Order: sequence, then C-alpha cells, then structure tokens
Amino acid sequence: MSLFKKNLYLFILIQIVPLAMTSLKAKAYTKLELQQLAIDFVSQQVQTNSSEISNSELSITALPLDSRIETRDCDTPLQLSAANPIDNNRQSTIKIKCLDQNSWQVFVFTRQVELVEVITAAKGISKGQKITPQHLATKKVAKHLSRSNQYKSKQFLIGGRSKRNVRAGHSINYNYICNVCKGDKVTIIASFKGMTIKTQGEALEDGRVGDNISIKNVKSGKKIQAQVTNAQQVKVII
Repeated sequence: MSLFKKNLYLFILIQIVPLAMTSLKAKAYTKLELQQLAIDFVSQQVQTNSSEISNSELSITALPLDSRIETRDCDTPLQLSAANPIDNNRQSTIKIKCLDQNSWQVFVFTRQVELVEVITAAKGISKGQKITPQHLATKKVAKHLSRSNQYKSKQFLIGGRSKRNVRAGHSINYNYICNVCKGDKVTIIASFKGMTIKTQGEALEDGRVGDNISIKNVKSGKKIQAQVTNAQQVKVII
C-alpha cells in the first residue's frame, strides 16, 4: 500500500471513528420520555422545597409537546431547569437542554395540582336517613376547588342524620348533616367535681359534633347549653 493510500485510510478512519462512537453513545428521547423527565424533575423539586404537603397528594401532568417535535438524540446528560418558581396548584415551564454538538433545547409545560380527600355519598341518601358506613365513600379533588365546609373524615358522620337529599357521588357538606337534630331525645352527661350524672333531654336545635346547642332537660324542663359529643349524646360541665 502506497504512503498516500495509507494516509488517506488513516484520515478516513480518524473521521469515522468519533462519529461512530458518538452514535453509539447518543441516547434517543421520545416526546413522552421528555415529558416524563419534566414531571420527575418537578416532583423532585416540590419534595425538596415544600414541607406543606402532608395529608394530600400532588398530581403532576405535562402538556403534550408540539407534534412537529421529533425524537431527539443527545450524547451528553440532559440539563433540566425551571423557568419559574415551582409551586402547588400552578403551571411550570421546564427547560430540557442537550449540550452535545447538536445543542438543542425543548420546553415542557407542567401542571401541579394538590389533591385532598373529601367524603361523598356512596349511594343516594334521603332526608332524615341515618348515616351508616355503607352510605359513605371518598374521592380526591383539587385542593383549590374544595370547600372548607366539606367533610374530610367519616368519623363524625356515622350515626348522624341527613337534613336533605344527597345524590350518589355528591360531596357531603357540614350543613347537610346533624349528629343531633332538633326534637331528638338525647342523653345529657353532666360532670361535676369528678362525678358524672346522666339524664334525658330534648334537642331544641340541630348540631354537629363539637357544636354547643340548646337542650331542654326533660325532668326539670330547664333549658341548658350542651356540647354535642356524638349521635344522641351531649355533655355539660357544671
């Protein structure tokens, strides 16, 4: 082989080998993979920066990328950064950048929604019907769309009565239920210097657990204020 041919062969080899190695190292990223990378990045940032989410769940989704964006190759680790602060219940723009010789970048828009659990009617509840565990179910809703008067626990609902008709799947609000309802016969538990006395009373108004309502002592006929402790029971401290 002539010296010229040898040099030509070496030149071609030098040009081809790096390209072949680059091709072997390059990783292909589909649109779905890029979206998932953005979701994972946001999730990590929220867990690192936020201590407010405790009894809730964060839902993170990514908007579909433009249909014109094709699978992207990159032979270096991708760099991800947020174009704006990442919070709950808002959108974020995540920049994904490749720093290889092609040097490309893609922007992915994500949405973070904090979900909370609320109590709903598992089946239709009629007005005046006593609430049992079979009447209740749960569902998760966006925190910013939930209301402060929606029940978050089944504990204080069971044993109460519905003050209105509630459709299946509908969330149950505080004003839908009374644990003690007007006209109910209740047990009054009175505490005095370590002693406990029980007597019978009649509720003069509706009340939920924790409410102070007017009660008439059946024996004496006197009206008192007592706190609702559960269905058909109130307490008063003398």
